Amino acid sequence: MYIDFKKVFFVVILLLIGAGIGVAGIKLIQRYQAPKQTVSVVGTGEVDAVTDQVTIGVQIKTVSTTYEKAQEENKKDVEKLKSGLTKLGIPESRITTSSFSQPVFRNESPSIDLMMPNYRPNTTPTVTTSISLVLDPIKNVEKVFEIISKNSNAQITNTYYSLKNRKTWESKAKEDALKDARSQVESIAKINRLRVGKLLTIEDPNNPKPYPMAIKAMDSQSVGAEDQSVSMRNESSSPQEEINNIYYNEQTVKITSSYTATYELY
Repeated sequence: MYIDFKKVFFVVILLLIGAGIGVAGIKLIQRYQAPKQTVSVVGTGEVDAVTDQVTIGVQIKTVSTTYEKAQEENKKDVEKLKSGLTKLGIPESRITTSSFSQPVFRNESPSIDLMMPNYRPNTTPTVTTSISLVLDPIKNVEKVFEIISKNSNAQITNTYYSLKNRKTWESKAKEDALKDARSQVESIAKINRLRVGKLLTIEDPNNPKPYPMAIKAMDSQSVGAEDQSVSMRNESSSPQEEINNIYYNEQTVKITSSYTATYELY
């Protein structure tokens, strides 16, 4: 009896391949039918944003023997300061002024003294002008301080460093928060010998409603493309109130982001 071993071998190979496909198919079906394993982590991102604009408050206070003279001298000081600032290339639209003058009482009626025993006429008329200056960019801030310091009647009342391009830094903090969440999940999956699946939801602590992620966003590793509608918690530094800050030191604002991300594990 002749046995064709080639045909037998071929049949055996087909049976083994079929069995392998069957086992793989059963495992695949079981994977999708089994309850999904999920893990939720809190990812945080934090960046130190360098301020790119500053608001400077200046007060010019002039005291003289008469109101008219104080007003005239104060006006000269204000014009001189504004002229020096515009020469630095600062637009006049970013320089705002407001004046205040203390009232000059004239003791013309003796009845006033009877009605107001503590009344005293103002013998030192004072004119005060407040100037608010916005620098953007802040490269000339040191020169501005120098110009102000040259006027003996001028005083810096406050300096407030802030961010003009805040959204750029916010996006960076969001990106870092999502990267942190992904890194944590990958570590958990590795320890438990599992794989990281889809990103199911992402939740902002300021808005506890979960945001379902689109399929493309779930599978994408580019965390910078998250939904911009998700709000971000951020804290800015308090205003800089250092009056004697003659020389500028780099100011930073801390921008933070925090997300709760839920991933599927298999």
